[in-house]
Amino acid sequence: MLGFAIQKGRNSFKEEIAIIHYSIMNKIPYKFYKNKEDVPINYIPVGSVEWCEQFLNKDIIIPDYYPQFLNQYLFRKIWKTNKWPTEKVFIKPADHFKKFTGFVIKEDSKKNRGNFWCSEVVNFENEWRYYISNSKVVAAEWYKGNNEQLEAPKLNIVFPDNYCAAIDFGILDNGNLALVEAHLPYACGWYGKNYNIYAEWIINGWNYIKLIGGCI
Repeated sequence: MLGFAIQKGRNSFKEEIAIIHYSIMNKIPYKFYKNKEDVPINYIPVGSVEWCEQFLNKDIIIPDYYPQFLNQYLFRKIWKTNKWPTEKVFIKPADHFKKFTGFVIKEDSKKNRGNFWCSEVVNFENEWRYYISNSKVVAAEWYKGNNEQLEAPKLNIVFPDNYCAAIDFGILDNGNLALVEAHLPYACGWYGKNYNIYAEWIINGWNYIKLIGGCI
């Protein structure tokens, strides 16, 4: 890594400040960019999904919100389909990240085309994001629910070798700790206070994406 390429004009304050603070303290170059063509080789992109994916091999980087090794934590039916469902389900795009934001289908919902992940609708009372770096949890931060003071439940999970990701877990209304979804380690929000942890997670995550052939 030679530096950070921060998306110009996005104003994602917390993530930008974390990267800038880390860069200054460790004498790592950073710069705001508007166009991918201006970014030096080996700079790590920091910004929106759209910004980061310009640097990715989209044939490799496709949504895997529900990794197979976490199947035991689903606690609900989840399936992939290329047909727009007619029943009430939670739906997310399966072919591209952020093609649309996941939502619960209603009668007046606008239909989309493509491949979809569908899930039975469940109720999460509290949700936490776990930042996984080189197969270890380096931070766990609450981000949604009715009790911000709750400590993140410990994960007794053996992650694949070199695995890096942001994985969201939540407590269901029946008390089970369930997987919400998993994200590849880019364009993910930071809910913690330690800037170093976030910046190093971004660095290790980008190295992981390179390892799996995800960079162009």
